[in-house]
Amino acid sequence: MFQKNKNTLSILIFLFIASFGFSQTENTLENQFDEVYNSSNNYQEFKVVKRIDLNSLKQSTLDSISVYKDALAQMQSELESQQIQLGLIQASLTETNEKLAGAEQRENDISFLGIQTSKATYNGIVWSIILLLAVILFFFIYKFKNSNVVTRETKTKLDELEKEFDLHRQRALEREQQLNRKLIDEINKNK
Repeated sequence: MFQKNKNTLSILIFLFIASFGFSQTENTLENQFDEVYNSSNNYQEFKVVKRIDLNSLKQSTLDSISVYKDALAQMQSELESQQIQLGLIQASLTETNEKLAGAEQRENDISFLGIQTSKATYNGIVWSIILLLAVILFFFIYKFKNSNVVTRETKTKLDELEKEFDLHRQRALEREQQLNRKLIDEINKNK
């Protein structure tokens, strides 16, 4: 692309120098027309022009037209190639924009349980689950503490009941032993 711009620039510089050179030597088409007109003779209301001058003017005009046509054709071909390149660049830009949109979509989406969801939805679901688990954890901690308090009270009451039972058994054993002694004493008396 730089090479084509360089060629265009070269042609434009050449044309500028050529036209500048013609104007410096006063050999422009306009000056040549003026020279032919001034050097021609008058016949009634007509101008008589020498064929050599007319052919020379014609050749200069055709040469200038040829140079301008070549420059125009070169510029048109460069314009067409630049339009083709612009089309390719625009197609590439469109493709790149589509890829970027897809990448942004993939970046903003997360696959959660096989379902594409946005990050905001995913965060909402995760924090809802965490909050639900925290509530369940606090409920079970509360239940455990209540159960623990009931268990401690029950153990305390059981210990007290066992102590009372041991005390009652010991008294019953002592009564039984006393009754057995009394019975043995009575049997011994009765013998």
